[in-house]
Amino acid sequence: MPVVYVISDHGRLHKANEIFEFTDANGDTKKIFPHTMESLIITGMVTITGEAMRLLMQHQINTLFVSPNGKYNGKLNFANAKNIFLRKKQYAISDNDALALPIAKSIVLAKIKNEISFVQRIKRKNGYDDEFSQAIQALKAALEGAECAENHGELRGHEGIAARNYFSVFRHNLIPEWAQFPRRSKNPPLTNINSVLSFLYTLLMYRVETAIEITGLDPMAGFLHAAEYGKNALVFDLMEEFRTPIADTLCCALCNLGALLPGDFEPADISGDTAAIYLNKEGLSKAISAFEKKMETKLHYQPLNTELSLDEIIIEQVKHFKRVLMGEESEYRGYLYK
Repeated sequence: MPVVYVISDHGRLHKANEIFEFTDANGDTKKIFPHTMESLIITGMVTITGEAMRLLMQHQINTLFVSPNGKYNGKLNFANAKNIFLRKKQYAISDNDALALPIAKSIVLAKIKNEISFVQRIKRKNGYDDEFSQAIQALKAALEGAECAENHGELRGHEGIAARNYFSVFRHNLIPEWAQFPRRSKNPPLTNINSVLSFLYTLLMYRVETAIEITGLDPMAGFLHAAEYGKNALVFDLMEEFRTPIADTLCCALCNLGALLPGDFEPADISGDTAAIYLNKEGLSKAISAFEKKMETKLHYQPLNTELSLDEIIIEQVKHFKRVLMGEESEYRGYLYK
């Protein structure tokens, strides 16, 4: 998936001879060819001229706007879904708790199983006992609870319990002393590791959203997350099973292998007495490069018994989800991380 990133505190995207030119605050110019890209992700304060906007529209280049802290700010979307019958089926199942709950369960069960696999891997690697045994026991209890949940509230409750126990031992897989993760914090991220996780989750969210749009589903009509005005509930649903195998593992690798360093972060004052920690321009570039490389990684995809990239696996999972809604397959099976 050709994705182009623009990272700049201040810059200008304009059109020149049917191609894009990006000029940063220092006056340096970079050429971007529209026929080589499918989407554009802009991080920071960038001005888009009217001519550049028309060129984006002409080439149907969806554009995502992201803050350095990983916050999703908005999107230009030029795709129009045409399969009204698929969406009618999606809305009917989403609005029926009895039909939506089994799908939501499959999503949560896959997420918790992936969390258990990751925690067990950390335990084997580091040799921790009591703390990990307690976390794994709690995760397995949450898994059993999710399987028996009678409604969405109970299901989300068990998902939350699993997440707290999962993140309670996450720090043990971080080697550098500068890697700070006392707990999960977001909006804003209060430590360097939280800033990495938040940013990677946003990149992952966009990948899942793109796959959903390609498939013709409505990203707002979900089955696990409650409907809210303007919220892409289905995107949050279907990214859950990929958080651990893509974002969490990559976050640890970036730190442990020395790709990210203390100088790749900077504090940003916010309201109140707390201060957020964000990736700076260099850190964002490193995280983006590693994420794109990760998404090209080939893994065995059991349903098709073949090797696929993580990008392709996400698309196949969304297609599988679509077939379940259309009655072509009996149940949704979330992606499991090995």
